[in-house]
Amino acid sequence: MKQIATILFVCCSMLSFGQQQKTVPQEIIESIKNDVWIPFMQAYAELDSDKLKSIHSEDIVRITIDQNQIETGAKYLAHFGGFLESMKQHGQQVDIAFAILSTAMDENGVLAYQTGYYRYSSKGKDDEKLIPRGYGYFNVGLKKENDTWKIWLDSDKNADISHEEFVGQEILYELMR
Repeated sequence: MKQIATILFVCCSMLSFGQQQKTVPQEIIESIKNDVWIPFMQAYAELDSDKLKSIHSEDIVRITIDQNQIETGAKYLAHFGGFLESMKQHGQQVDIAFAILSTAMDENGVLAYQTGYYRYSSKGKDDEKLIPRGYGYFNVGLKKENDTWKIWLDSDKNADISHEEFVGQEILYELMR
């Protein structure tokens, strides 16, 4: 039994030894940040549903893990844009920030996949400032369309992390307001 376990360990080690972790070029990460994450945060801050829709591919697939729900395409984008419109009509403000945990990319440089956390904050009529309301863990699939990164897959679920864990991540995107 020990010999089988040793042989399996050696074989697995040899297989993983030959596979090196690929590093995504910094210019790609920066391009995704500028095409997706900054406009995403701006759309929330400005309650701009058109800007929010513009960073998504028309064939978007949205999975809300905690609700076992999948939405797609124009119907999802209208629903998501309606969320910002509703906030605007009620005189509220919202904010979102992102902490990127990992980025993977295909060899052609047209598909990427990122994981991370987001922090959602809002300010109601009676609030003095934006208040963090919760954190989530997300996975997004990104693709280049006309030299611009777009979200084509978006899934998330609630995350039980602290403010310190969120802001302690290496890649953190937040608007200064």
